[in-house]
Amino acid sequence: MAVSYKVVSKRPGGLAGENPPKYYPVVTKRSLVDTRDLAEEISSRNSFSTADVIGIIESLIQMVPEKLQQGSNVRLDGFGTFSLHVSAVGQEDPAKVTKRDITKVKMAFLPSKHIKKKLTGTTFTKVPKSRRKTG
Repeated sequence: MAVSYKVVSKRPGGLAGENPPKYYPVVTKRSLVDTRDLAEEISSRNSFSTADVIGIIESLIQMVPEKLQQGSNVRLDGFGTFSLHVSAVGQEDPAKVTKRDITKVKMAFLPSKHIKKKLTGTTFTKVPKSRRKTG
């Protein structure tokens, strides 16, 4: 199945009117697949019950942040790697850098080569521009 996209215009930086707008594709019409949906589909593909799969997913949700907070990256072979990153206030002197300079904690995900390869085959369909009625 193809991923739908629409076209949006964006003006480049600079003075207004100085640069003409450019047009870009943006993914649209996204549906949501939740934990239960995934668990049911995974269950239909193997011998685990939906409840077993939900339990495994819930355990994963608890364990990934724990392992990241322990200073580990978490690699799910064939899926990708989760890692912890921070944003911080810069200091002029390295000796003055402390944990108080950290302003934000983020989790990053780097997909595996397998996932990246699967995604390169994604097909796209342009959604026709909707016409609004006037008057």
